[in-house]
Amino acid sequence: MLDIENSIITLDAMGCQKEIAKQIIDQKADYILALKGNHSGMRKELKAWWHKLQREGFTEENYDEYTQTDSGHGRIETRTCRQVLINKKWLDKKYQWTGLNSIIEVKSDVHEKSSGKETTETRWYISSLRLDAEQSQYAVRNHWQVESMHWMLDMTFREDESRIRKGRGALAFNVMRKIAMG
Repeated sequence: MLDIENSIITLDAMGCQKEIAKQIIDQKADYILALKGNHSGMRKELKAWWHKLQREGFTEENYDEYTQTDSGHGRIETRTCRQVLINKKWLDKKYQWTGLNSIIEVKSDVHEKSSGKETTETRWYISSLRLDAEQSQYAVRNHWQVESMHWMLDMTFREDESRIRKGRGALAFNVMRKIAMG
């Protein structure tokens, strides 16, 4: 068993499971779980709640927002993290997961400098965290940096297909691949 106490556990949509959320809370940690098509009913209901609050007007007690802009690799990316507390009285009982406190929307606007092309991507998360959009954005961003590195390892070095299993060989080759990535 991992010691995750006082940590924020981030998982992609595959890890967005009621039992996983419960285990994280039981171990005195927090979670941010990606909400996609695997929970379409829950996503639809939470987005409806979000839009209801938006129409009524967010308040300091139930809403936080943090925006960050980065420039590099020929593009400018602005990420806006908006987080709202959930009113559990409004939420259908089947969606009341252990520890669930907030919905997080992360919107990424990307401007490609060379082509002028603009793209927008919006991702949704559920979380046990209270309001702190800056902390939530930091956790989500770190998660995707790790995902990106794993994708590079698999695409470049086909790491998932590696048959190295003896002794510490797998670890040694993993370290060498990361060094080769720079």
